[in-house]
Amino acid sequence: MYIKCKTDRGRIRETNQDYVLTFKGSKYTLLIVADGMGGHNAGETASRIAATTLREFIIENINSYHEKDELIRDGILEANRKVFEESLKDEKYKGMGTTVTCCLILQNKLYLGHVGDSRAYIINVREIRKISEDHSYVQELINKGSITEAEAQMHPQRNLITRAIGIDKYVVVDTKIENLEDKDCVLLCSDGLTSYVSSEEMWKMILDKREDAVDDLINLANERGGSDNISIIIARKGDEDE
Repeated sequence: MYIKCKTDRGRIRETNQDYVLTFKGSKYTLLIVADGMGGHNAGETASRIAATTLREFIIENINSYHEKDELIRDGILEANRKVFEESLKDEKYKGMGTTVTCCLILQNKLYLGHVGDSRAYIINVREIRKISEDHSYVQELINKGSITEAEAQMHPQRNLITRAIGIDKYVVVDTKIENLEDKDCVLLCSDGLTSYVSSEEMWKMILDKREDAVDDLINLANERGGSDNISIIIARKGDEDE
């Protein structure tokens, strides 16, 4: 499986609070994007703790779980516990939190775990399909039929999320199982990309640019404003590492 990932500070933010992590085991691939929030270095700390805790939980427990979606869920719950406990130890970390979007790929199966508004897509020559649902205020408005997807893109409260890792002692984790075909691409990204680049643009660039798509997508988001950190993982099933 070919994997390329990158995280960029963007043009406005002083620090990068995103954390991107990939891991290849002998029989599986793990992809994680976390977008932290909080003052000072709190967001950066939250995203790092969440991603690394989730990775270690999966590595240590993957053979103990028959249902891999339950493995992902429990790993994210453990990440939530760790971030929440750390937030109570130091005043500067009070209220810190992060999104987490995670894909565990085993053969032709993808197991998604998700909290927040970072996103996961499956891309092939036919379509780009978002497989995560944003935990955000504007997504709730979309679900109610109050606004359209296009209106959500420009909504002044589009960055307001309704669920995050580490904010509370307990969190609800979305999980999903998807089938993958050979040459399918998996895209994970933070909202620093999706705030500026449409799904159709991402689809076309990833199909056309292949190995250059990560850099070109980040450059495009920065050219259009770059007001947030930008993180991207692209994994392509059926391709060897480069």
